[in-house]
Amino acid sequence: MPNKTDERQDRLDRRQKLLDMGLEPHPAKFEKTHNLDELAKVKEGEAVKVCGRIMLQRVIGKLAFYTLQDEFGAHQVGAKIDDVGEDNFQLVDLLDRGDFLGVNGVMGVNKTGQPIVWVTELLVLGKAITPLPEKWHGVQDIEKIYRHREMDLVSSRESFDRFKLRSIFLSNCRRYLEDSGFLEVETPILTSVATGAAARPFVTHHNAYDMDMVLRIAPETYLKRLIGGGFERVFETAKCFRNEGSDPSHHQEFTQIEYYVAYKDYEWNMDFTEKFLRAVLQKTFGKLQFEVIGKTGSAHTIDLSQAIPRYKITDLIKQKTGIDVLEFNEAKDLVKVMQSKNIQVEEVDKKGIGTLIDELYKHAVRPDLIAPCFITHHTTEMKPLARRNNEDARLADSFQLVIAGWEVLNAYSELVDPIDQSERMRKQAEFRAAGDEESFELDEDYIQAMEMGFPPITGWGMGIDRIFALLTGQSNLRDIIFFPIMKPEAD
Repeated sequence: MPNKTDERQDRLDRRQKLLDMGLEPHPAKFEKTHNLDELAKVKEGEAVKVCGRIMLQRVIGKLAFYTLQDEFGAHQVGAKIDDVGEDNFQLVDLLDRGDFLGVNGVMGVNKTGQPIVWVTELLVLGKAITPLPEKWHGVQDIEKIYRHREMDLVSSRESFDRFKLRSIFLSNCRRYLEDSGFLEVETPILTSVATGAAARPFVTHHNAYDMDMVLRIAPETYLKRLIGGGFERVFETAKCFRNEGSDPSHHQEFTQIEYYVAYKDYEWNMDFTEKFLRAVLQKTFGKLQFEVIGKTGSAHTIDLSQAIPRYKITDLIKQKTGIDVLEFNEAKDLVKVMQSKNIQVEEVDKKGIGTLIDELYKHAVRPDLIAPCFITHHTTEMKPLARRNNEDARLADSFQLVIAGWEVLNAYSELVDPIDQSERMRKQAEFRAAGDEESFELDEDYIQAMEMGFPPITGWGMGIDRIFALLTGQSNLRDIIFFPIMKPEAD
């Protein structure tokens, strides 16, 4: 078997021969008449012009067969020296698996009666210098798959189809929102304050203004400022960035859809979310039952055709741990009880009470939440941007959708009282100054906007990467992100 260096040189030599023949190995264009999947409907004897990448090739004397593949499918073409002429047939010796090939030809059948394009002219559309992965094995190196997704897409149709379905899923999400009266908008990615979520930001520097800035962790506050400006239903397909730990269920750059609605509350939002999910999933996947991989790695069957039950987070924590988190006002007191129950939390001295309750929930409750459910009424420390509950001011009018231990979306009735919001943000800023980097920063511009007056608002943010990985049975987010973040290759 020739080594890769020799094969690459052989391909370079064949490229040079094309140039010597006066042929461009990388031409500007090719006008095709059909995609390859459309050839099944073309009548025998009809002229066609098609193109694609050579995935298989077989030469038998004065006859050459190629399997071409394009975005939509694959099809066989055959070239006879008598049909294309001796000069054009010379290309057969200069073609390699992986090259892009265009053909003019006529629809016909082969000896076994299978449809084939009989070629009247071969045209090189792109010479491949690097060999493709082996046909039967594809790319086996996981790091190479993530670093060179184009190689994975060519060699694995399953991977190609999954990524194409992701784009269809995202498009269907947007269309449903637009059909429901939402306007898609854009808000800043570079901001001066890390706001809209509790997370550690990426920090950069604006040279012209000589000021530090951050990549947004969420578009939330800007979108709600647009509601304050008079829009009643807005959403954004947002790239967000969080400079936190890396594992199969977290990626520091991710895509989410976030929307906000005026004059509605979180209960309306839960009802709308169920309708949204059923409609989008049915349109995208043609089903509402899915085989999913949970946070613990186990496989489960989930059914989204049924009504989604709703549970209070404080009730679930108490059932699982015996801890009533509503009894605690100070983080240090909750830490003592957690430690007495052998619930370990890193850097407990730096965490505020909202972060501690969240970690308690994630440690003791969320892994066992398999069937889809709404987790409601987080404490106000956990949701600094959420409206207080009318019946219990310690709780927020909030909910999360959890499936198989994964948090799929985060939602609430928005806090629109500027006095309450200012107090909560200042308390969060104190936690942050004490070392809790996942607490909110004080956003004076947001508070000033709220003081101008906001209507009742509800909304949510849904991570596209996470829910799509879940619904397609992928345990690693990197398997549904075209080009995940990777360290530079070692020399």
